Amino acid sequence: MSITTVGEHIVHYEALGRGQPVIFIHGWLGSWRYWWSSMQGLSAHCRTFALDLWGFGDSSKVVEKYSLDGYIELLDQFIDRLGIATPVVLVGHGLGASVALRYAVKRPGPVARLATVALPINGKHLDTRLAEGNVSDVASRVLRRGDTFPEVEGELRKTDPVALTHLVAELSQLDFASDVSLVEHPLLMVFGAEDPIVRPPNGTLPTLGEGANHRAYVSFDTCSHFPMLEETARFNRLILEFLRAEDNLSALAPKEYWHRRTH
Repeated sequence: MSITTVGEHIVHYEALGRGQPVIFIHGWLGSWRYWWSSMQGLSAHCRTFALDLWGFGDSSKVVEKYSLDGYIELLDQFIDRLGIATPVVLVGHGLGASVALRYAVKRPGPVARLATVALPINGKHLDTRLAEGNVSDVASRVLRRGDTFPEVEGELRKTDPVALTHLVAELSQLDFASDVSLVEHPLLMVFGAEDPIVRPPNGTLPTLGEGANHRAYVSFDTCSHFPMLEETARFNRLILEFLRAEDNLSALAPKEYWHRRTH
């Protein structure tokens, strides 16, 4: 377990690998832990980091910092405190996707490229039942049966319900479509087609991935809210190809990951 301090407060994080810095940012359910398989998958090529946001995992519970701006500030301070070489790659999921995207718009200098997973482009696509009651109870009601994972369940009890409530309420009122159009960095947007927590964009919204070669919209057709856990090998391969891609991202798509058969 690794920690750093921001002011008087503790930020828990883990790091693995060497190379291009990649920072993983978790969502409303869980903590850094569900990124571990992705950190392992990329560690031969990248220096990967995953942190717990305020109110989640083993980071401090700091109620006055439970906001999108508070987490953007935390990410900025985290990069500074650890002396992480910039520009960095950001990979955010749900709440973390919103943090990564808004950070890239507000502070483009330290960012090389970013990938969002289950980004609530419009707050109306977010299931606000997340803000109701006990965190574990909410997760069991909102997620489909079979969509629970030990990497998530084991960390839910550490979540401050106030953080969950505040951030769901805030993001349910926001629209990130303009942020997407403003990002100048290569941007990969990933959605699980069967996600009950952040409904994938429909209608004309997928065109956000079109009209600019530096943006790509990718759907995992059989995945729910956690494609990094449901389709780990395919997800990791997609992220790795995104990191290696040139400016034109139009060819990015989930691909099968073939393993050598052993006897």
